[in-house]
Amino acid sequence: MDILDFSRYFAALLVVLGLLGGFAIIVRRGWLPGSFPALANLSGPRQKRRLQVTESLILDPRRRVVIVKADEEEHVLLLGPERETLLTTRPAKEEPVFEPEMPDDVLLDASADDAPDPETEPAPQRHEASA
Repeated sequence: MDILDFSRYFAALLVVLGLLGGFAIIVRRGWLPGSFPALANLSGPRQKRRLQVTESLILDPRRRVVIVKADEEEHVLLLGPERETLLTTRPAKEEPVFEPEMPDDVLLDASADDAPDPETEPAPQRHEASA
């Protein structure tokens, strides 16, 4: 195998990778959802889902209890091999939003520690060297 064959293989690899990258860009931009309906899920921002499984608990090998949140309600379901049973429905709890807060006095104390206070701290003394 000489250098000419190796360069052809490498050029073919670059062409294939370029075509795959171009196809990925086209799909991500949403230019093909009409042609390929299965690819419509890959493009564009997703909407917030209305249905989600909040928690699941296995009772035994055949049954489990599932909390399902749909819109603004939570449904507790008992799932079994023969049937599904709705146990209860209640309004959904608000999801906690974590926003770290730092009190203003802590910020002021931190900035005050960095700068020396001229009233409480004496100015540094200069010692002159005697010759």
